[in-house]
Amino acid sequence: MMFWKVLGAEHVKLFKRNILWIEMGLLALSVAALYLVAFAVLLGGSSGVMAPEAIESGLTWPTGLTGALSFAAGPNLGGLLMIVLVGAAVAQEYTWGTMQLWLTRGIPRPLLMAVKFAALLLPAALLVLTALFTGGLISGAFSLHFLGSIPFNQVAWGQLAWSVLVFVYSLLPYAALTFFLAVASRSTVVSIGGGLAYALLLEGIGLQLIGALGGIWGEIGRYLPGGLARGMLQLNSGMRVEIDGEAVEAIQFLDSGTAAIGIALYVIVFVIGAILIFRRQDLSA
Repeated sequence: MMFWKVLGAEHVKLFKRNILWIEMGLLALSVAALYLVAFAVLLGGSSGVMAPEAIESGLTWPTGLTGALSFAAGPNLGGLLMIVLVGAAVAQEYTWGTMQLWLTRGIPRPLLMAVKFAALLLPAALLVLTALFTGGLISGAFSLHFLGSIPFNQVAWGQLAWSVLVFVYSLLPYAALTFFLAVASRSTVVSIGGGLAYALLLEGIGLQLIGALGGIWGEIGRYLPGGLARGMLQLNSGMRVEIDGEAVEAIQFLDSGTAAIGIALYVIVFVIGAILIFRRQDLSA
């Protein structure tokens, strides 16, 4: 009973934060921009190596409905937005004194940390649903334009629902990492900066560079959160990079089941680490 009461209160606080709604708006605008640019390219006839038929297929249902989900994936924009949201939501509470307030009401410290992380699942789901809704709405309009109707019967709705859950799951290691940094540092700047530095530098650039080295270094990228998420989502399987103009097979990601287990381990380690640190923190300092 105490868990659900605190969880409800945490959700109310999260939904009152402007940052959540701003991030949902930014994600929607990013998805819309991609579809509109693709449409402009199709109209301009400068599709390059991509056939016009392929672009049209990506703009219409069912492909256009699910295509926007990749925006909300952990290794993509969704992970960055999650890092900013978690860093702001958790670290600022040290400044505001809400941590101390909950503890004075008899909430055990481990339970408080568990609830705070669990409360982040709903915002993660909202980010994924925002991408799906925006992409579905715009591609639905393009379906009417190109096809004359929206092919609802071509959508595998059960698979779509499962895909939403999988994309939400791909956000969790980024949320857990930032959660740990926020509790350990009590700093919004450190938690957000550290999370973004990891996602943009280590995974965004380093992942491809170390993968190109081959050997044990090439294996590292497969086991980072981004590599695991890509394996689970089957994104960019066999990602390639170029060195001196020649393509190099960089990373062969793990299968989805193994990758999902790896993500769970990352989340457990970071959340337990945050709990252990929080149990010893002097909140009066």
